[in-house]
Amino acid sequence: MENLRSEYEHLPEDASAEQIETTALSLERRQFTPVLILNVPDFSRLNKASMLAEYDRVMALSPTSKELKSVVVINDPEQVKEKHLLTLLNQYKLLCGLRENLASAWDVVNELYEDD
Repeated sequence: MENLRSEYEHLPEDASAEQIETTALSLERRQFTPVLILNVPDFSRLNKASMLAEYDRVMALSPTSKELKSVVVINDPEQVKEKHLLTLLNQYKLLCGLRENLASAWDVVNELYEDD
């Protein structure tokens, strides 16, 4: 998990507040909601600091926490944490690409939410 923490610390710097909001509104119009293991409110407006805070929050969860226990397909609380943090990291990297207006990132979203 140390390597995972390092990946969180080396996330790219935040986009401008304007670009974060523009992207968030565009994703909301598409009703984009990434599939995550645990709930992360207002995902589309996360920034690097909130990602680090989420990492710390999840790592501090007790193995007996209701939040971890509610994941029924994974019994090991440490696996729940790792799976959630990896999934969140991958989705955030996609979000960063969307904020940069990378065509490849928008292709992923459009394929999932617009194309049939």
